[in-house]
Amino acid sequence: MDPDRALVEGLCRGEREALREAYERHGARVYRLSLRLLGHGPDAEDLTQEVFLKLFERARAFDGRARFSTWIHRLTVNACLHRIEKERLRRARPLPEADDAPADPAGGPGEPLERGEERDLLATLLARLGPEQRAVLVLREIEELSYQEIALALSIPVGTVMSRLSRARERLVRLARAAGGDRRPGEAGETRPRAWSMP
Repeated sequence: MDPDRALVEGLCRGEREALREAYERHGARVYRLSLRLLGHGPDAEDLTQEVFLKLFERARAFDGRARFSTWIHRLTVNACLHRIEKERLRRARPLPEADDAPADPAGGPGEPLERGEERDLLATLLARLGPEQRAVLVLREIEELSYQEIALALSIPVGTVMSRLSRARERLVRLARAAGGDRRPGEAGETRPRAWSMP
């Protein structure tokens, strides 16, 4: 059973308390996903508000075929891609510094310098991927969704998810090698960076 079932029922009844609870449960994830896809803190904040307004307006459209959290992912990704297309961004702007991003419970003042450098490098490389590749990579490697959940969130077949993910990983490694030689987000021969646990 979807743990958000009661929450969805409240949203369908137009209860503002349910909207507040939805934001408390899912707001940080929506912001984080928006930040990864748009690459700019203020834009991510604005889009997060937009997503929850849409959520409140469209709650009755949720059909229950996917988990509610997956449906929120879909709303968020679609809103991000629409904004990117509307503004005709050829490349995402660099991601904000750590001060502009949500706090990482695993990080802090004592975070090793190497991890911070890897995070900065990965953020820069993600910003150089196209929107579709960035979306599938973020959903899989950072949000840790399954292939099926990504397919539902992006409204594409699972096979397309897998092919996009493969191409995105390959491009990320090529970009990393071109950017820094041995200074890349993974060990030699890997096609998957090791610094995925970003806030």
